[in-house]
Amino acid sequence: MAVNPAAMPTLDSLRHTVATVENLQGIVRTMKTLAAVSIRQYEQAVVAVTDYERAVRLGLAALLVEAAPVRPQSDLSVSRVREPLIGVVAFGSDHGLCGRFNEDLAEHIRAGLAKFPAYGHRILAVGVRLAAVLESMGLIPEQTFYTPAAATGIVSTLRQMLPTLEHWRNAGVERLLLCQQRPQAGMRPTPHMLALLPLEPAAFQSLGPWPGRSLPGYYGDRATLLTTLLSEWLFIAFFRACAESLASEHTSRLLAMQNAERNIEDKLTALHALYHQQRQEAITTELLDVIVGFEALAAPLQP
Repeated sequence: MAVNPAAMPTLDSLRHTVATVENLQGIVRTMKTLAAVSIRQYEQAVVAVTDYERAVRLGLAALLVEAAPVRPQSDLSVSRVREPLIGVVAFGSDHGLCGRFNEDLAEHIRAGLAKFPAYGHRILAVGVRLAAVLESMGLIPEQTFYTPAAATGIVSTLRQMLPTLEHWRNAGVERLLLCQQRPQAGMRPTPHMLALLPLEPAAFQSLGPWPGRSLPGYYGDRATLLTTLLSEWLFIAFFRACAESLASEHTSRLLAMQNAERNIEDKLTALHALYHQQRQEAITTELLDVIVGFEALAAPLQP
């Protein structure tokens, strides 16, 4: 098929395109750097609460020996009338350029809720983009919060969530599910769902032997101590989930930017090749014009 010369880009338009793509390449590299720095700070936030989380889990393990599963306190007379409820706390993102980060998590949430057809649900979403995806699936969040801009803002975000969670407890929410994208070493993050309530004592028996020679004990009212430790454990679970979700978001964005960078490099290679081809053709055309003009001037005039 013949190529229409008028459809070929000019050298000036090619130079402009190459400059635009190179500027985009610089932006992508900057976003890669910012994503890598952000991943590091959220990983450090998770490490910072690891020891305290273990201490709280050991305390709960000591109190929950041969105990029944702990369920949220509620008005039983009301819960008999209303349908059973599941509370879902989901951590997503506010920003794009991170692939199917929110879409995959929303699909995981929908699949998880499908396992409880007899339950109603109440959803709290952290991340406006996740909330929008959930709404498109018919899973409308009861309340939506912005994601923290840095690790230091996680606690502030969780404090804003506490009144909603307290309202759920009073409304008779029987199950509490925590949904997030969890980072995987050297791999793309994967959706994860954790059942926080009802609290199963068996979940705390995997901590190994008690770290000490004496058996654990406690002072004071057991119910009060259990409530306090449970509140701390839930707070740590939300803190960890928020930090891991943000680390996963930036990991997804880093992977997306790496793919974009490869595509840009391929595009630049093709543009440079086309530019040099066009430039060579332009030089050849100019030389031919000079030769033709010279031969026309050098030719003897015909009488």
